Amino acid sequence: MPRLGEDVRNVTLIAGSAAVGLVATAALFAAAAPERVVRVAPVVEVRVDRPSGTRVVEAPTVVTSGAERLFGEVETRDGHTATGFIRWDRNEGSWSDLLDARKQSGSNRVITETGIRFGQVVRIERLGSRDARVETRSGESFELSGSSTDLGTGMRALTVESLDGRVEEFSWNDLSEVRFEAAPTDARSTEQRLHGRVETASGQSFTGFVAWDIDEIYASDILDGKVDGRDIDVPFGAIASIERLSRTGVRVTLHDGEELVLRGSDDVNSNNAGITISDPGLGQVKLSFDDLRSVEFFPPESVPGRNSFEHDGPVVGTVVGSSGDSWTGAVTWDQDESRGWEIINGERGDAQFYVEFGQVRRIEKTSDGARVTLRDGRSFDLRNSQDVDRGNRGISVDTADGVRTLSWSDFREFRIED
Repeated sequence: MPRLGEDVRNVTLIAGSAAVGLVATAALFAAAAPERVVRVAPVVEVRVDRPSGTRVVEAPTVVTSGAERLFGEVETRDGHTATGFIRWDRNEGSWSDLLDARKQSGSNRVITETGIRFGQVVRIERLGSRDARVETRSGESFELSGSSTDLGTGMRALTVESLDGRVEEFSWNDLSEVRFEAAPTDARSTEQRLHGRVETASGQSFTGFVAWDIDEIYASDILDGKVDGRDIDVPFGAIASIERLSRTGVRVTLHDGEELVLRGSDDVNSNNAGITISDPGLGQVKLSFDDLRSVEFFPPESVPGRNSFEHDGPVVGTVVGSSGDSWTGAVTWDQDESRGWEIINGERGDAQFYVEFGQVRRIEKTSDGARVTLRDGRSFDLRNSQDVDRGNRGISVDTADGVRTLSWSDFREFRIED
């Protein structure tokens, strides 16, 4: 579902005479760069008027520091630069969000699924139609390839909102490189990254930054559907909670207490692409619409800014074998993951886990998988992934006496002492 303001023809600015100046400014920007989509994001309330008579629920604009939002400089292949808040492939907009990718590893160059959270990234350089060089905060560089729409020509656009409100949109082929940095301390944003608590049908609960339908991530984004056969658009900023009623509909509770039952769109039925929760202390959790019970939206108690992310270098710890012997050194997990930014996959009930390796304190083998304990003390019993079951290709430890590799059957426990 497009964001408010993406179809300028349908936007009415509730700002009196200021509307004329804003429209004129947008036209000047568009004329200066016809090859790019350039808009103005005014700090006013907006509503959408359509000939069909669609009902619109309004939500006030809230100005924040935007410390949790991606910020940086985009350089295009023709030398143009744009600096500001970044929305990547529509569903990534905060430092906690995960960039999906593939990498080649090992002597036989096996292609494996991976990912890296934007808080760990310093620079992304476009190398080709699907490939990029990613530089991490520790100064290391890795070549990654697109596994979804995050890297490559399938990317659903990259937008940059400058501090004066001007918005530019780029395709993958436009890019030369993107350099990330913290937003200036005096920066202000009219976008709020969606945050809240998601509960699954089996009773699991996760709190973090929410992406709805792998698409809507900001308070100004729209949840659309039908109420009694009538189209309705609801900005997420007006929503207090969403409860799944069935495979074909949801109950939406607004902040003013009004309840709406929405049906009739892929935002609110089983065609929904899924819900992700970006958790700063974990990584990311994903579930299908059919596995959702409810989501409650509220601001985070503390905002994880650019400098909240660490542990991106080599993972050093102790591996204990089934015999009780132990080895300490730099660890390569599943002959694949060796850096803190890399991802350990697994499932727990109706949720898929993408755990940042650097957030792990301990991994203990269980009868059908592994118990993963995080640095903050939370533990999850995961299964159904070669990272955490008998499909694991081995755990290597680079010790002072050489490299020791254990098979999964010989493995008991991995732990980090720091």
